[in-house]
Amino acid sequence: MKEKLEIPRTGQKVEWCDDGCFVCGRNNQIGLHIKFDFDRENHRAMASHVFSPEHQGWDRVVHGGIIAAVLDDVMAYAIMTTNNLAITTRMSVTYRKEVRVGETVYLDGWIEKLTSRAAKTKGVLYTLENGEKIVKAEADGTYFLDRPEGVERK
Repeated sequence: MKEKLEIPRTGQKVEWCDDGCFVCGRNNQIGLHIKFDFDRENHRAMASHVFSPEHQGWDRVVHGGIIAAVLDDVMAYAIMTTNNLAITTRMSVTYRKEVRVGETVYLDGWIEKLTSRAAKTKGVLYTLENGEKIVKAEADGTYFLDRPEGVERK
């Protein structure tokens, strides 16, 4: 389900003023400009993207740090479905297969557990090959809730 999400602009610790995020910011001239879709009911965020040659590490393989960055964002955007901003406190990425420059990748992030101060999340980056989902990287994250009084719980 796609749903427009009104993103909170201010938390207790952070503010989103200039829309300059490397992954999603529209005002970041060198950013990825990924647009996320949402399923508010299930606290999920989704997106698709095609990486360019300037995002590579090894020849024609997307740099692992950029893969980590997009997984961080899809998990953070899942938390935003609770009407909260969040700050990454821990993230672990497992790289399963190389992500090639020029291939379409899909991102899916969701909340596994939501407490009064933190969210535990999961994120997956995958491709579709002959209709089959091929997981290329996955992540687990823990995020500090910046406005816990504003959280809408399941």
